[in-house]
Amino acid sequence: MIAIALLLAQAAAEPSVIARGDRIFAQSCSVGYCHGVAGAAGRGPRLRGRTFSKDYLLGVIRDGIPSSAMPAWKDRLKDDDIRAVVEYVMSLAAATDAGAAANPMPPGVGPAAQPLFDGPPQAARGRALFSDATRENCSACHLVGGRGIDIGPDLVNRGHATGSRHVQIATLQSGEKFAALPASPSNDEVRLYDLTAAPPVLRTFARSQVVSLAPNPGWRHDAFTKEYSAAELEDVAAYLRWASRTSSH
Repeated sequence: MIAIALLLAQAAAEPSVIARGDRIFAQSCSVGYCHGVAGAAGRGPRLRGRTFSKDYLLGVIRDGIPSSAMPAWKDRLKDDDIRAVVEYVMSLAAATDAGAAANPMPPGVGPAAQPLFDGPPQAARGRALFSDATRENCSACHLVGGRGIDIGPDLVNRGHATGSRHVQIATLQSGEKFAALPASPSNDEVRLYDLTAAPPVLRTFARSQVVSLAPNPGWRHDAFTKEYSAAELEDVAAYLRWASRTSSH
């Protein structure tokens, strides 16, 4: 730990170190249930355009987050590789765009091949905001029109929402409590999306670790909507209304 801290102090923000961190991040951190291309968010939290302390990043990357999808890298990466990733993530703080794709898709493949949105202008703006990768967005929890992750309740076909999709309060044997959405059930484990993180982090527990799951009717989206203006939220609502009407046809 001390060795890594000294390395951080000695070579902060060197371009070659950041470039090395970029390569390691692309190989290990941007794929699967992770942080997305250039930190723009995958199913793990967005890193692009956010500010973190070096000590925090060092601890999380080195030791991971217990009972979550964030692994410890101390036994997988060398100290200078961890330092490089820390510096690279620090360098993303000033980014204001979604980030360029590391491996652009060929013509006719992927999102570029999808038909253009044919809804009204306000709904089009809401659709873009719904999955805006430069901030915490609705698609991190909700799936609409083929975009997003199917974690939270169905926002278009409200009648299809089930009790398992209601926000609950999870209480652990350790005394920790957090707002949670249950993930797919397992006979041996309890899998919960921790809503105190944005986007939610999938955490896995032995059944004996979870004391209770209780309804949480007072839970609000404030932590997830604070980056949006009232006008932008109206645009998102317009998109959801449009999607609801078109899905019923």
